[in-house]
Amino acid sequence: MNIIPTIIFGAICGLIAAFAMNLFMRQVSSAFSKRVDMTRALGSFFTGKLEGSESVGTWIHSAAGILFGTIYFLIMHLMGALNFPYALFLGLGFGFFHGLVTSYALMFVASERHPIKEYRKATLEEGMLHLIGHLIFGGVVGLLGGLLSTIF
Repeated sequence: MNIIPTIIFGAICGLIAAFAMNLFMRQVSSAFSKRVDMTRALGSFFTGKLEGSESVGTWIHSAAGILFGTIYFLIMHLMGALNFPYALFLGLGFGFFHGLVTSYALMFVASERHPIKEYRKATLEEGMLHLIGHLIFGGVVGLLGGLLSTIF
């Protein structure tokens, strides 16, 4: 696969993976606690209010999904590993690393600075849910990348 299709497919797969991660996080937040609603927390971090924060958070998370999907694909492409099953395993590995960094940032940096009081205390459980969400993101990107490489 050439570099331009790699970038385009990475962006598309990143958007799909962000949707899958978002779906997981919303399901958990409806069953567990509104505090783990990632899009709401992300949107309200930037808007400073809960009203309308879900749509802002969804747009930000979608853009991040496109960016990170493209980065994951480019790294896999440069490694010559954008094929199945390597892409799946690399996607899971990237997602795990990305999730660790994000969970750490959530629990120790972002939560302290969040403008909404209910989001100022991030727990280990919330960090673990974000780690799982990033594993889902990386797994979906890797799976789709591996499947696309067999087609193109």
